Amino acid sequence: MTTANGIDSLLVIGKQTAEGTKALAAAGRLYPRVTATFDTDADKYSSAEIDPSQQQSDTRLGNFRTSGAIKGEASCGTYAVLLAALLRRDFTAGGTTAAQNTIASGATGLTRSAGSFLADGHRAGTVVRIGGFLTTGAANNGKNFFITSATALKLTGQFMDGSAMAVKVEGDPVSVTATGKRSFTPLSGHTTDWFTAEVQDPGIAVNRCFIDQLVSKVDIAVQPNGITSMDFTLMGKLEGATTPAAYFAAPAATPGTGKFSGATAMLSVAGIPSQICTGMSLSLDGQVKIDPVIGSKFATAASRGKVLGSGQFTVLMQDSAYIDYFKQEVELSLAYAMAASTAPLAEVMTIAMGRIKITSAKVDDGEKNKIVTCAFDVLRYQGTDAQYESTTIAFQDTSLV
Repeated sequence: MTTANGIDSLLVIGKQTAEGTKALAAAGRLYPRVTATFDTDADKYSSAEIDPSQQQSDTRLGNFRTSGAIKGEASCGTYAVLLAALLRRDFTAGGTTAAQNTIASGATGLTRSAGSFLADGHRAGTVVRIGGFLTTGAANNGKNFFITSATALKLTGQFMDGSAMAVKVEGDPVSVTATGKRSFTPLSGHTTDWFTAEVQDPGIAVNRCFIDQLVSKVDIAVQPNGITSMDFTLMGKLEGATTPAAYFAAPAATPGTGKFSGATAMLSVAGIPSQICTGMSLSLDGQVKIDPVIGSKFATAASRGKVLGSGQFTVLMQDSAYIDYFKQEVELSLAYAMAASTAPLAEVMTIAMGRIKITSAKVDDGEKNKIVTCAFDVLRYQGTDAQYESTTIAFQDTSLV
């Protein structure tokens, strides 16, 4: 007897050209997963009538709708299309400073005597790569530099491979480039991306296509000794007929980038690098709803709410700072960069939040280092400091071209 085996199953997702239009067969791409489940759901309604037989007389089902849950491991490029859909903005190029001889390097970063890093598009919570330093400054070239704070004339941060910044006066033709692309929820011009997802079970010739899927949520979890997880929730309107042949017959391969772990990551709180964080989780919810209608077996309407961000981090308790942030309702910036390896030019994903508010600070106890667990909300940045985007959260992926 042949049965379906998860190791043989394939998940293929393609972006649709429009709502109600199945993705082109050539648009499919394979997605890796820890697990992935796509199902058709329906509400059940049981008859409430009292029957002389003293038994239930009928049960009916309401509108059908679909849901998908992808449990994955974070890596560059792999889930960029889904992230962009959730953020409602395509990934675009980040900051670039063309080669010029007004940039110097110091122990904590880069300074310049003319021009503006902010005007060039550089932002706190991003990774840049430096080029053009000569002689004693050459060691600064070709490395991932995590910006923890940015002003017009200074980029403060540190190299992600742990090396020190070589000090060099200005005069060399130095360039600074935010490698890859960035996305964030914009103030206007929001995109709406629809997807077709197919679960293929070739061993039993069963292929299920789910059409008009919206990305509803992402959950990210980081720990110091483990691979960073990235889980997506999709909601949609329709499952097509099961077919013996796959619709996405020749899907594109998944990107071959490395996974992330907390051991090759950096965290910045209020523009200051932190080395006391023991874990972090982040949730971004687009609040997708599938609305039932009369006269159709499958749902025909979907809606989105505002993009809500929330999370939690844990830190070793070394003072009352985080407890005081909570009690005084201090708003902070938070940025996290994770690299696929310790190599100087490893692929990196960054997450930048210009404005978080800690909503609780709980202290544990025991025969161990005491831990403060801080829950927080991520809010749209509404200040005037140009090192932060006017958004809730921004992602950078250095693998995107």
